[in-house]
Amino acid sequence: MLGQAEKSRTRDRKSALPERAVSDALESEIRDALIERVGETKFGLWFGEGVRLGVSGDGGSVDVQVPNAYFRDWIKGNFARSLAESVKAVTGRSLPLNFSIQDEAPPFRDVEIVPERSEPGEPRPGNTVVVPIPGKPRPRVGSTSPSSSRLPVQGFPNRLAAIAAPGSAPAAPAAPAPGPGTARVMRRLDDFVVGPSTQMAFAAAREMVKTAGRAFNPLVIHGGVGLGKTHLLEAITQGLRHAHPGLNIIHVTAESFTNGFLEAMRTSSLAGFRSRHRGASALVVDDVHFLAAKRATQDEFLHTFNALIERGVPIVLSSDQHPRKIAKLTDELATRFLGGMVIKLDAPDLETRRAILKSKAASRGVNVPAAVIDYIAEHVRTSVRELEGALHCVLAQASLTGKAVTMTIAHAALRETIRNTSQVVALRDVEKAVCSFFQVEGDGLKSDSRVRTLAYPRMVAMYLARKHTGVSYSEIGRFFGGRNHSTVMSAEKKVVGWLKDDAKNPLLPGFENVVDILADLESTLGK
Repeated sequence: MLGQAEKSRTRDRKSALPERAVSDALESEIRDALIERVGETKFGLWFGEGVRLGVSGDGGSVDVQVPNAYFRDWIKGNFARSLAESVKAVTGRSLPLNFSIQDEAPPFRDVEIVPERSEPGEPRPGNTVVVPIPGKPRPRVGSTSPSSSRLPVQGFPNRLAAIAAPGSAPAAPAAPAPGPGTARVMRRLDDFVVGPSTQMAFAAAREMVKTAGRAFNPLVIHGGVGLGKTHLLEAITQGLRHAHPGLNIIHVTAESFTNGFLEAMRTSSLAGFRSRHRGASALVVDDVHFLAAKRATQDEFLHTFNALIERGVPIVLSSDQHPRKIAKLTDELATRFLGGMVIKLDAPDLETRRAILKSKAASRGVNVPAAVIDYIAEHVRTSVRELEGALHCVLAQASLTGKAVTMTIAHAALRETIRNTSQVVALRDVEKAVCSFFQVEGDGLKSDSRVRTLAYPRMVAMYLARKHTGVSYSEIGRFFGGRNHSTVMSAEKKVVGWLKDDAKNPLLPGFENVVDILADLESTLGK
């Protein structure tokens, strides 16, 4: 803490500064005090990008601006005390914390395309595209920013060496780029397009490479199909290999792990299977939801997981759902997955979709007019994979006809794609999405039951139906069990109230709030 004399000198210095300079100076001092309490790693992950700290104009509170609700809830739950102590150390007063979510990102205009490098001083084809994040200054062209930091990352060579199991054979150093017929080259963090919807996941991936699991372990990234989970897992594996060559880093899909386990049981070679996986220096598993309903494989994976965690081995997992929502995943595994960092990947927003398309076009050396980029970005919204597919269709159409890429070519190439993505959502689509999310079986939403586990999802379904189907209150009521229009209106009003209050989900305490649930469901509906 600052002594009285130091506080006095600080106040004297600030009194001679303009108001903005005083605000910046206070924020800097609060940040320094916070680093001392939480450490540089946690500070960099949670207070580095898009978070502003400062004393309010009347001096009666501390304003904490965060980029989204996820940041707000995590900082409130994990760092509020440290933040309050840091403020008191700098100002000499105990001030309340006022959290606010930045309403909107700064204008997105020119997206930087910065040449990437695989090694210092060594050029490599490709691009790093950085979409500005709320509250984050735009880096200069060619500069190194947190969102475009280069791999390899150095600094923890002894960490992974220390956690390699005695007697385990290290993997061979990363091979050169494969030729025809061999496995494709894994993607890198430098190739990942960073936007508001992917900022947290990207920062966590970078931190995992940097600290090899010291900041949090495991790292679980979940989200829908085609949003970049596999890209991030490959990038983490590549980052660890570049930073720590020669180590035994195992990167598998959950299906591959399952097949290997079953084959080991069939051939009585379980000892070798276990030695290989439990002797890893890092374990990266894609599509871990594949383990659902496979009890024997889950038990085997649990023992492997426990053995690695006990030795401090970094573990990275991806799933299409939050661990708590994976049907028929044992509580033992779900609980352990939640013991580290769980981050959701959301569908990219409009500006990020534009940046992705520009990046893909640049990597192919093709000039795509801005109007075509906008047309694709505005109509293909659900996943990065579909964006890439749409761009591929447009470029293929131009190539086959021997013409330049124009709006006419784009319209012709994407006529069916855009017609399908523009279809109106049906009531049955809403019912299916809500039942899947809340794991409601059969006609549960249409039943007369008023138990909370059915009434709550039913209200959410009615709200979404009213918002996205264009169907009347009466018709929605008839669909959901012959209810009258006033019931639907009441349900809609209830959900709107939850949204206003940023209410927590009463069915899954501590898992998600209503805003997150609706965002997830609307993403499923393609909205």
